[in-house]
Amino acid sequence: QLLPDSQTDRFMIRLSIGYPAPADELDMVRRKQGGDPLEQVRQVLDLAGLAALREQAGRVYVSDEVLDYIIRLVNATRTHPMIVQGASPRASLALTAMAKAAALVLGRDYVEPEDVSMVFADVVAHRLILSPRAEASGGFDLSEILRQVHPPKIG
Repeated sequence: QLLPDSQTDRFMIRLSIGYPAPADELDMVRRKQGGDPLEQVRQVLDLAGLAALREQAGRVYVSDEVLDYIIRLVNATRTHPMIVQGASPRASLALTAMAKAAALVLGRDYVEPEDVSMVFADVVAHRLILSPRAEASGGFDLSEILRQVHPPKIG
């Protein structure tokens, strides 16, 4: 059963990794024959380390131009004819937070427009209700919005 829209909107991102390639699946099955590979998994980060990373990501700088880009992208989901219900203000907050985390992972203490566009679809797609026409044609590609909403020129 699907969650109500108000609950789905609370998930920051939705990712799908799909099925493994046949060779990878074969390797997975082979490894499982020698015991449970999960027994080999070791902790790489404790709670304090995770809290420190969250704090560090929170300090990543986002310029007003990039914030405006985020708002324009989210707003474009609210006015697109193939989308019945666009992304909420919670999506703007999530997109900002995810772009900051992406910048941090890429070794920067500031967000570039490319960070926003890189995470846009994963942050926004599950928050939208598509029109029947969009559903009938197999969905909606959010890269269309990325092409229509031009990023700011930074630097």
